[in-house]
Amino acid sequence: MGELPLQWLAGTSGDVAEGFSLDQGVETTTRVGYCLATSPGFSFGVIELDEQTGLADGTERAYRRLFDLLEASDTPHLWRVWQYLPAINADDPETGVERYRLFNQGRAAAFSATGRDVATSAPAACALGCDEAGAGRLIFLAANIPATPIENPRQVSAYHYPPTYGAKSPIFARAAVARGPVHDWLFISGTASITGHATRHVGDIHAQLDETLANLEAVQREANAERPADTAEFDFDANALIRVYLRHPQDLESARKRLENWLNGSSQIQFLRADICRADLLVEIEATLRQPRGSGVVERAPWIPL
Repeated sequence: MGELPLQWLAGTSGDVAEGFSLDQGVETTTRVGYCLATSPGFSFGVIELDEQTGLADGTERAYRRLFDLLEASDTPHLWRVWQYLPAINADDPETGVERYRLFNQGRAAAFSATGRDVATSAPAACALGCDEAGAGRLIFLAANIPATPIENPRQVSAYHYPPTYGAKSPIFARAAVARGPVHDWLFISGTASITGHATRHVGDIHAQLDETLANLEAVQREANAERPADTAEFDFDANALIRVYLRHPQDLESARKRLENWLNGSSQIQFLRADICRADLLVEIEATLRQPRGSGVVERAPWIPL
């Protein structure tokens, strides 16, 4: 149900989709503009962005719809969001404002209107541009218990960015640690070549990759520092899915070689073509890491091509 409006790179074929699987009953509800799958303790869904009254307004309405859905369920806690916007770096023809900045205005308005505290309730998230001419969409995962937000000491928290990046700052945590029935999860948000709040290594894919991986490792360390002493640490080399978004397909081989050298285990890497939320960024990487714990419901791979 969570189709992504993106293209595979690295020779993978078929549709691109987001999924989160549980070996227990799932009920699906489809209405105009959204689809929702629920299982005891979890919700997973897709909401389309309706831009008829503008992107900022459409985003606010989509997020308020999301929050209403979650509050009416037993899963009020938002863990992870994937956001896809056509022409994310383009200026809006009516306002002259970059579309990603308008999206951030709408998202911030929804958080404010519903009284959600950003520092404690912002989910792990990413925002990518897509080639599709159709509607943007939000894909989300929520649960009945809150996740723990994780920040990166190498970066300013996104929701504290200065006005240089827009009238409203992006709202997301750098990562979130969540507790499932049999796994602990580390959802790392879309991560790029940013330190402090500034883009680094403009135009240099190799240096941007290195800076991005340094940020991923910093978030991993912060998450593991919060782990109980008797639990295994999150590890990029095992039980992980890593997704690499590339602005330019010709950077694929550079990215593939760097990631293969960086990883030493059996974790899965996916490469997709996408525009990044800043026009000077060439690559963004997100990751989902998990560590088994206990027994009970068996959670399969974090993303399942449907």
